[in-house]
Amino acid sequence: MARLGEIESYNPGEAIVVEGSLGDALFLILSGQVAVHRGPQTFATLQSGEFFGEMSLVEPAPRSASVTAMSASFLFRLPHDQLRDLISDDPNAASILLVQVVKTLSERLRRANTMLSSVDMLADWLAGSMV
Repeated sequence: MARLGEIESYNPGEAIVVEGSLGDALFLILSGQVAVHRGPQTFATLQSGEFFGEMSLVEPAPRSASVTAMSASFLFRLPHDQLRDLISDDPNAASILLVQVVKTLSERLRRANTMLSSVDMLADWLAGSMV
């Protein structure tokens, strides 16, 4: 799989992807730490072993957030087109990658649902206390 992508390096504060730009690759963090954000609002901090840009594997589309290196970082970039090649050339490797992406997406969705539930409970509590 290493031959399908490339390793890129980023310095602290350097933009890796910018919100609204075409998302055409998945990034695996080999070392370092990155921030996923919209403007000044940081949504997540990711580090070695984690990835972002997984939605681009399904369909290239505008990025929903920006990602900036927080420390010196090395990332493996897997372009969307190369994943399609991987699916035909090595279906087992593609399957392992896609299962890991689905697991991570499920975990992120569960976290988002928990946060939304907490916000709903807070809103209900606030609405009740204002009566």
